Amino acid sequence: MRKVAASLFLFVYLFANTELHELAKLDAFVAHYAEHQRENKDITLLDFIVIHYFSGNIVDDDYSKDMQLPFKNVDCYNFIPSIAFALPEFLDLKIIATVKSESLPLYDQSMLPSTHSSDIWQPPKTC
Repeated sequence: MRKVAASLFLFVYLFANTELHELAKLDAFVAHYAEHQRENKDITLLDFIVIHYFSGNIVDDDYSKDMQLPFKNVDCYNFIPSIAFALPEFLDLKIIATVKSESLPLYDQSMLPSTHSSDIWQPPKTC
């Protein structure tokens, strides 16, 4: 039973998070190959694959059927399951204290880099 459950979880994970869900389109691949064979008796499976996968994106009469083939377009079906939790009633998110903006300096000048440190990289000067 554990092997079956592990296999099922692996199968669901791979189909949901990888491009393995494209294998569900294999019936469209077979049907489209059969159409091409009816039109041209001499076409082989290798020729069909080269035409549809390695010859670029050819826009022809059956372009819409070509785009239904597996691995022809990119689908992003990744989703991250999320769960929303209600905040407990005892947690009060009121602002505890406010700070006046006049009391804060715009920036701390003591943390600025010194301009004198670049002086060591100057060539020696002759008087």
